[in-house]
Formats: sequence, C-alpha cells, structure tokens
Amino acid sequence: MKKLCIVFILSVFALTGCAHVDEKAKPDASKEVVQTDKAKTETVKQEPKSSKDESEKQIMDEAAKEIRNVIAISSFKYAPKEFFDLLVTYLEMQNAYFKGNKKELKTLKNQFYSKVENTQAMTIAGKEEWLKNLQKEIDITKQQIEKQEGGETFTVYPTIYIVKKGDTLPSISARHEIYNDSYMWPLIYKANRDQIKDPKKLYGGQDLKIPRDMSTKDIIDARREAGAPDPEKIPKDSYSPKR
Repeated sequence: MKKLCIVFILSVFALTGCAHVDEKAKPDASKEVVQTDKAKTETVKQEPKSSKDESEKQIMDEAAKEIRNVIAISSFKYAPKEFFDLLVTYLEMQNAYFKGNKKELKTLKNQFYSKVENTQAMTIAGKEEWLKNLQKEIDITKQQIEKQEGGETFTVYPTIYIVKKGDTLPSISARHEIYNDSYMWPLIYKANRDQIKDPKKLYGGQDLKIPRDMSTKDIIDARREAGAPDPEKIPKDSYSPKR
C-alpha cells in the first residue's frame, strides 16, 4: 500500500513537472487561460467532496454530543463497562472519519447509537440501585426516630428523581411520590436549569432535584405558568410542604 502511495505521488509530481515545463514555452495569455481552467476544474471537483465532508462531519458532531450527554449523567460511574465500550466505538468512528471511509462510518454509527441506549439503560439501573440503598438507610433512621418519639413523626419524600425513557416534566410532577399534580412541573424545571435547557426535552439518566421547601405562592405561580385552569385551587391530595 505504501509503495502504491509513493508511486502515485511520484506520478503526480512528474505530471505536474511536465505541465510546468510546457507552460513556460507558451505565451503569457495561454498560461493564464490554462491556470484559469485548472482553477475551475479544481473548484468543480472540490464541491462534491465538501458536501460529503459536511455529511460525515454532522455524524461526528451528533456522536460527540451524545458522548457529552452520557458523561453528564455520570455513566462512567454507574455503568463503566458500557461507557468505555461506547467510547471505544466513538474512537473507531473518528478513525473511519479521518480515513474518509464513509461506509465503515455509517456501520459504526448504528453500533454507536445502540450502545448509547444500552449505556443509558444501565446508568439508570445503577442510579436506581443507589437510590434504593439510600432509601433503606433513610427508612432505618426514620424507624429509630419514631421509636424514640413513640409514633410516626414525619413522612419522607424523595428529593431526587432519575429520568427514564419517555418521562416528561408534567408526568414526573404528577407522580404520587413527587407532587401528585402535573401542573407543578415548573418547580422542577427551575431547580434544574443547570441541566435542562429545554423543558420539553429530558435525557434518560438525568438525576433531577425535587424541591420540597416552597411556599403556597411558589406553588400557585408554578401552576399558573404551567397553564392550570384554576392556579389558586391547589388539589387537596397534592404535595404541600409543612409551613
């Protein structure tokens, strides 16, 4: 392969050299015409390559975005095996891109997105397991306090929610253990502006903070912003912090 490349380069060099010698023998006007025609030919040849590069560049840009997303949800911590497998595929995509192997790039692209879904799923499972163990510790502490106080003293609500595929802010807010009211979703959005750029777009594996310390006015404002028919009429069975 290297020999072929060297032969090709030498051939191009020889042809270029011959063209250069012939051009010297021609009048200046003819030289200008040849150079102009050559420039036009190069421009025509480069246009299809430019569009091809743009298509391949878009594939790589989207893949890089997904890598940033899985890093943001800490997949390297909760699903390290899947994360590094995904990273290897991304590096293989980069290699195919720089080689200009479009066919291989497209094949790797399909593998990449399949691995993205698997990495997300395993990250969610890992985080759910972590929350489950945390809840056990909270329940033990709660039981100890209730035993000392002689009865049930308080209810513990989750302050973190792990986003799953298909979740939306209204559907999360409507969950019984969250707010039991879909119109309170702006409270979650405002508390997680650092990771939610568009309230209509969530990413599986995100761990959202669930505000618990808010006033009645905060709830009414959130319901109004969400378009509740009667914002001030807060449902009796919805979440209401002790004030």
